[in-house]
Amino acid sequence: MAGSRALPLAVLCGSAFLGAIDVQLANIAFPDILRSFPGSSLPELSWVFNGYAIVFTAALLPAGGLADRFGARRVFLTGLAVFVVGAALCAVAPSAGTLIAARVVQGVGGGVITPLTLALILPYYPQERRGTAIGLWSAAQSVATASGPSLGGMLVGVWDWRTVFFLHLPVGLAVLAGAWRIVPRREPEAAASRLPDIAGLFLLVGAIGLPSLAIVQSDAWGPVGPGTIAALAAGVVVTVLFVRRARTHPAPIVDLGALRARGTQRANLAMFLVGLVMFALPLANILFLTGIWGYSVAAAGLAVTPGALAQVLTAPLAGRLAARTGHRALALCGVALLAFATSYLAFAAGGGRAYLTVVLPAVVLAGVGVAVLITSLSGAAVAEIPPARLATGTALSVTSRACGAVIGVSALVLVLSGDRLGVVGAYQGVWLTMVGICALVAVAAAGLRAPRAESAAQRA
Repeated sequence: MAGSRALPLAVLCGSAFLGAIDVQLANIAFPDILRSFPGSSLPELSWVFNGYAIVFTAALLPAGGLADRFGARRVFLTGLAVFVVGAALCAVAPSAGTLIAARVVQGVGGGVITPLTLALILPYYPQERRGTAIGLWSAAQSVATASGPSLGGMLVGVWDWRTVFFLHLPVGLAVLAGAWRIVPRREPEAAASRLPDIAGLFLLVGAIGLPSLAIVQSDAWGPVGPGTIAALAAGVVVTVLFVRRARTHPAPIVDLGALRARGTQRANLAMFLVGLVMFALPLANILFLTGIWGYSVAAAGLAVTPGALAQVLTAPLAGRLAARTGHRALALCGVALLAFATSYLAFAAGGGRAYLTVVLPAVVLAGVGVAVLITSLSGAAVAEIPPARLATGTALSVTSRACGAVIGVSALVLVLSGDRLGVVGAYQGVWLTMVGICALVAVAAAGLRAPRAESAAQRA
């Protein structure tokens, strides 16, 4: 069995790597993009990221629903093709508007392939070894996080920002060809072959996209500006309409029944809270190193890289431990490490430049904690999901994390805007707030099933 799954797993982990490294490469390329379009403003070009983030988040749940109905392989290949086409359009974009539109296309593909790689990997492992599969998937993304800044900096330094997107083409086409030939077809249940609710799909896009729009634009519109309030209010209304339609439609785009299990609800809540921290923390650390300690951007990137490397090394081990200790115990250990790392930064980083004794241990512990949390919570999120709804279960988990990431990073930018970038106390407040969020994660994770209960559920 191990030999027969090696090639499919390599292809699928390659697609997870491709989806995760895209954001890292685009971040590094952004200053060069600014120089390439001098007639465009910073708020306008910020939609190179905002447009991608909103569409990516909005595509996650529909990807799971469509995969459950039409087959994960079919929807995955379509999403991967859209992602590669979007990258090609980015690479040749003649204007800022074209580049933003191409990033939106790419965001649709990224939102499809990210959850479906895990949904396609899980069937290669028995129920009791799902943690190993999730660890591999998490490790592939961690490798992308670790290598993205240095690879992107090298490409932009030698050529220009377009090279970053051209890089997607050979990698994406190779993964697409490999998945087409190697990943087997697993047809969905006959009852799930009906066309999904298209109106519900648009409602879902609005339910996720409108609040995300309000968050990413709150700096430009003002936290209580008319545009921000209107987008939030519209998002609430559309969310209510979506939930009502999903409960009554015979073929909803998202099966809300997947959230009925108490363990699934708690795991997704904890994943959302982790998302608030896991993407904002590295950015806060880089801003602290450059704004307070005077590091260059390149030096700050290298300084936080050990945290990503710790995630790479920890994720596979955490996957194996999950089968022995259970998701609850592992998640509690992970959140304890993350809380200690952020509290240590809050109390120790203000005492002067001391990378080896302050930042290095903190980023490594945080990396280990995040890897353990993501692996354990991803497993808990699908532990009570039936096989026919596995794609929806993984999409719910990734969506929870992505929504948390959008809110966390946007809130961080608001808190550190203006003169506060150079104020140590502002960073200490951010880190202490993250400690408080970790406490909420612990409360949610404490309600997950204990190992004995999990085993009984699996045997049933």
